[in-house]
Amino acid sequence: MEISNNIKQRLVKEAVTALDNRYPKSTPFAYSAAVLTSLGNIYSASNYGSATASLTLHAEQNALAHAAAHGEGDILAIAVASTEELVQGSFTPPCHMCKQLLWESSLNSKLPMLIILSNQHGETKEVRLPEMISFPWPSE
Repeated sequence: MEISNNIKQRLVKEAVTALDNRYPKSTPFAYSAAVLTSLGNIYSASNYGSATASLTLHAEQNALAHAAAHGEGDILAIAVASTEELVQGSFTPPCHMCKQLLWESSLNSKLPMLIILSNQHGETKEVRLPEMISFPWPSE
């Protein structure tokens, strides 16, 4: 399914807006994500931190769960953003754990997933999930 540039821009905007929703607010870096479902809805979320670090919920996890909580698990695209200070042309990709969740989501829905990376310079980079994850488990 082709995703229009307007929808892609809206998805990135929702991800960037979600940066303000990190918890706790004192977390030094914020990460956020917004997913586009096959029904055309967008669900966004930010990271939810824990003092133990191991219990921290990542933005991509939260966005996927937010969509699923609304009965929408078929994800066409995800936009990710962060407050990391990056040079132009650099982007914060999902971590390997989140890539695995995105991979499994794509396998379950049988839909190819577009990843849209953004940075504080207003730049975006589009990557297809198979380009971003090597040796996924389970394989196709």
